[in-house]
Amino acid sequence: MRRSVPPLAAATLAVAGLLAPVPAAADPAPNPIAYPVPRPAAYRLDCDGDRPGSTCTVVATAKPRARHVQEFAITVRSGEQVWARDTIRSRDGHARSRPFALPEQKVTVKAQVTSLADGFAGTPLRLMSWNLYVGGTINGQEKTGENLRQMIEYLNEVDPDVLFVVEGYGSGHKILDGLNAGRPAGKRFSGVRLTHPEDYSVNGDNLWLYTKLKVEKVYPRYADADITSFNLGGARLGLPNGKHVHAFSMWTWHEISANWDVHEAAVQNLYGQPRTKTDEQLLDDDRFRRVAMGRAILEKALPSFIGDDDAPVLMGGDLNAWPYLDWTEQFKNARGHAGLVLPWPLTKMFADAGFVDTFRHANADAGRYPGRTWSPMSGYRSAPARIDYVFTRGRDVGVLGSRTDDRRLPSHQGSALDQTYPFYSDHSAVITDVVIRGRGTGPDRPIVTDEPENAPGVWPATPAGTPVPPAELSATATTFKPGAGDPARAVDGDLTTDYHSDYPEIVPQPHFITVDLGRVRNLSAVRFQPKLRYDMNGTVMKGVVQVSDDGTTFRDVERVEWPRMTAPNDVDLKGTAARFVRLRVDYGMGGASALAEIIPYEIS
Repeated sequence: MRRSVPPLAAATLAVAGLLAPVPAAADPAPNPIAYPVPRPAAYRLDCDGDRPGSTCTVVATAKPRARHVQEFAITVRSGEQVWARDTIRSRDGHARSRPFALPEQKVTVKAQVTSLADGFAGTPLRLMSWNLYVGGTINGQEKTGENLRQMIEYLNEVDPDVLFVVEGYGSGHKILDGLNAGRPAGKRFSGVRLTHPEDYSVNGDNLWLYTKLKVEKVYPRYADADITSFNLGGARLGLPNGKHVHAFSMWTWHEISANWDVHEAAVQNLYGQPRTKTDEQLLDDDRFRRVAMGRAILEKALPSFIGDDDAPVLMGGDLNAWPYLDWTEQFKNARGHAGLVLPWPLTKMFADAGFVDTFRHANADAGRYPGRTWSPMSGYRSAPARIDYVFTRGRDVGVLGSRTDDRRLPSHQGSALDQTYPFYSDHSAVITDVVIRGRGTGPDRPIVTDEPENAPGVWPATPAGTPVPPAELSATATTFKPGAGDPARAVDGDLTTDYHSDYPEIVPQPHFITVDLGRVRNLSAVRFQPKLRYDMNGTVMKGVVQVSDDGTTFRDVERVEWPRMTAPNDVDLKGTAARFVRLRVDYGMGGASALAEIIPYEIS
C-alpha cells in the first residue's frame, strides 16, 4: 500500500514512531557569495507502508518563476544520522527525491528550495576517479590492447569533464588520443602527466589528470619524506565563467590493507569465531604509512599549491583506505558490517579538513548504497570495501549525484574478456556530478545516480525449513583436490573448510558436486555457501542446480548466476522430493570450483 503523507498529516507515521515532528521553519543554509538564500519548501512523503524498511520518496513543491530554475535540497535524518539526501533541479516547481528506506528510528525531513535565475545556475562538472590497473592492461595480463580499447570507449560513454587517473602506467597518451578521437575542437581533452620521472615506480608514471577545462597552471612536483608526485599532483583549471578550480589526482599506500583484515573480522563476527585482530588493530592498518601520507597531502602539499585561495578543490583517487562515514554506529548492522564500528583515521582526516566524500554525500545510506570499489575482478568479500573517492571542498560546490561502475558496457559484455574480467580494471570507477555555483547555464544532461544494492547481500535470511544434519549427508565430486578440497568438506557443517576442484592441473568445466541426502526428502531450499577465504578463486558464478531420486538420472531445477561475493546463495526447491542434489558448475572464478557448504533444507 502506498501512502501520501502531507506535512500537516504526518501523525500517521509519527504514531508508528517513524516520523518525528517537523520544525515550523528550517534554518537556512550558509549563504555563499552571490548565491540566493534557500527557503523552506512544501513537501509530502509518498510511502508504500509505515514500517521500518518501507520505501518512501519526498515530493517537494514550490511556486515556479519564469526564467528561473529551482534547486530543491532534501535531507532525511534521525537526529544527527542522515539516511537520504538529494539535490534536484526543476523548472516546474516540483521535485521527487530518490527512494529511501525508512529506518527504525524516527525521521525528520528538511526540504529547501533556491530559485536561480537563468544564466546564474552554475557550471556543471562531471568528475570521475579511476585506478586503471596498470594502464588498462590488467596488470600486463591482457596484451592485445582490446581491454584498453574498450576502456576508452567506456570513458567516452561516461564523458567526464575532469578525470582523475591512477596507474596510467604507459597508457596516458593512448587514452588522451582515444578520448579526443572525433571530438570537436571545443570539447577536446587536455592530458597532464602528474607523476614526474624521478618518482616513477617499476611500472612508470602513475597519476594523470584529463580535463575539458582550460589548464591554467600545472602545479610543480612536491616531495618530502612521506609523499612525492607518485602520490599527489594537480593543476588549476579555468571555468567558462572566468572562475577556476583546483584539481588533484592522488594515491596512498596499498600494503597492510583493510581489504583483507575487515573481511576476516566480519566473517569472524558473523559466525562467533575468535577475532584475529581487534578493532584497534584494524585501524592500525591505516596508520601504516597512509595517515602520514594524508597529513602530508592535507597539511603541506595542498597549502603549498593553493595558499589562501578559496576556489573549489576537486580531488580523486585511490586511497587504499576505507570510509569512516560508512563504519559508524549508524551502519553497524548493515549488510557485511557484522556489528563493526570503525572510525577510519585517514578518510576522517579529509572530512576534518573540509572535504566532502561525494559518493556518500549523494548516497547517504551505506547499507543500501555500499559503493563497493574493491574488487569487481577478484570478487567482493564479506565486508563492502570502498577505497576509491571523489572529494570536493568549497562552499560553492554542490553535489548533485554520484555512482560507482563495476560492469562493462552492454556492447562489451559477452566478449572474450568479459567472463574473466567483468570490468575493465580491478577497481570500480567513481563518477560524481557537481555544480560550481555562480554564472552558468546549470546541468545540461541527466545526473548520475547509483542503484541500491537489493541483491542478497551479506547475509540473507536463513531459508524456510529445517537444515538436514551434516551427519546424514555425504558428497562426491567429479574433480577435487585430495585432502585439501575433499567434497566431504562441503557437507561437514564447518564453514572454515572448503570443497575445491583439483589444482594445479585444472579439469575443464563443467564440474559436478553431488550431495546424497541419505533418503528421499521433501526439500524447501538449498543454500550454497561460497568459501569465506579472502582468495575467492573457485567461487561459483554460473551453473545449474539439479535433483535426482536415484543418483543417476538428474533433472534441472534452476539455472543460476551468482555475484562475485562471499554471501550465501539460496535456491527455492518448492517442496521438491529428491534424495540427491547436484550443482553443475559451468563457470567458477579462475576456472575452478569451490564451496564452503551445501546446506539442504527440508519441509518441517
